[in-house]
Amino acid sequence: MQQLTPMDAAFLYLENETTHAHGTLVWIYDASDCDPDSVTRKALLDQMRSRLQVSPVFTRKVERLPLDFDYPYWVDDSAFELLYHVRERSLATAASWVDFCELVSEVHAQPLDHKHPLWELTLVPGLNGIQGLPEHCFAILGKFHHVAIDGATGMHIINGIHDIPGRVSSANPGGIRPARSPALGESLYRAAISNLGALDKGLGLLGLSRASKNDDEPPASADSDAVVAEAEDAAPLPQTLFNKAINAKATWDSRSFDLATIKGMRAAVNNATVNDVLLAIVGGGLRHYLEHCDALPENPMRAGCPINIRTEEEAGAGGNMISAMIVSMHTDIAAPLLRLRAISRSSAAAKQRAEQRGSRKILDVASVVPAQAQALLGQLAGKVSGKLNRAIQFNCSVSNLPGPQEELYMLGGRLQSIAAAMPIMNGYGLFIGLTTCAGRLNISMSSCDSILPDPEKLGDCMEQSFQELLSATRKKNVGKNPAARKARTEKAVPRKQNRKTR
Repeated sequence: MQQLTPMDAAFLYLENETTHAHGTLVWIYDASDCDPDSVTRKALLDQMRSRLQVSPVFTRKVERLPLDFDYPYWVDDSAFELLYHVRERSLATAASWVDFCELVSEVHAQPLDHKHPLWELTLVPGLNGIQGLPEHCFAILGKFHHVAIDGATGMHIINGIHDIPGRVSSANPGGIRPARSPALGESLYRAAISNLGALDKGLGLLGLSRASKNDDEPPASADSDAVVAEAEDAAPLPQTLFNKAINAKATWDSRSFDLATIKGMRAAVNNATVNDVLLAIVGGGLRHYLEHCDALPENPMRAGCPINIRTEEEAGAGGNMISAMIVSMHTDIAAPLLRLRAISRSSAAAKQRAEQRGSRKILDVASVVPAQAQALLGQLAGKVSGKLNRAIQFNCSVSNLPGPQEELYMLGGRLQSIAAAMPIMNGYGLFIGLTTCAGRLNISMSSCDSILPDPEKLGDCMEQSFQELLSATRKKNVGKNPAARKARTEKAVPRKQNRKTR
């Protein structure tokens, strides 16, 4: 039997009528070289039937215990039916990108049924003619519940269900052990042991446990509480139009950018990372959008950024192993280069604070809260946050999801783009997902129509921010390189090793 961890269970307990804890990956494929007759629901069913052994997520469902007296279990779905999980939707002829975004929003807004394994694939054929996409293309929307996967484990599933040139596909029917439902008496016994262990662990976190301390555990640093301070930390968290109660009608948009160009921008600021550049683009886009709405706050917005805390030994484990850091978006700074410089400092300080506080402590804290208490707190959180209509720690979520390292194919089409529709909740009505694939980076914006009725406008603002930062960093980089500046002035033919990467 496999029991959900406290962190995984929390994603179940937080769900309500408007808050759904699943993500929808938007995979777009170049179908220029594949047979149009191969892009069918039947072909996708055949593909998935041969890949069900990639992960137990596909054939197991969650079983909650009476009164939530212990955390739920993963159990085999004895009535599993693949037809239920593989679907098809179509767009009208001459559809636009906005039409496609609305379809993604509609699919993403539908909750997953907990009576079945928590995933769905939706084939969207015939996206030909949409500006910015390949001439012949199709999409698959992969919806997965957060209780089962995080970004790292999701990448394992993506690689497993796709075809990789040169890889021999082999189904392994014996690779996944059966997961039976626990008997009532066994559940009660395990719950008692679990709660006693949680009590002892909780006392240990308070320094009151009678258990002997591990001699190998390193002593606490004398300055472990010396968290790096920043000026913006003293400013009150602003309340924006994104920080109020959400509704059930999702809105979504995504914009694609050249990854090599983004990587080149970081050279304009010493010690800046690619993630800093992305946060600077997002911060500028949010600033432009809030200015458009005449709702730009005086204090800078803050973003909650999930952190993968898996060790190498835990790389293959399922479920969630994430923490978070909070970074200032510096939406109060108009100049793009100054914003990048400020974000670079803020993110470095946020990482140091996360390390000093112990990013894995969130797992320890979650493990000492009994299941019944977590379930009750989850229900209360949804009701209270809906009435408060405000953010508590940050204004929006920004998550950088890992992308594939190899070329992937499905139904003969090459995976060209990955975007993501992500979960939102009361008080936190905007989630920005950053995804990479085939040399492109997508910035995807997930919200609802009571908060973001015009996601295409926010997408336009992200593109505007990208162009502004690109122009500023190019000027800065040319200024830092006298040889490049001289070559441009003399209009000399650049040497091969100095040619621009496009």
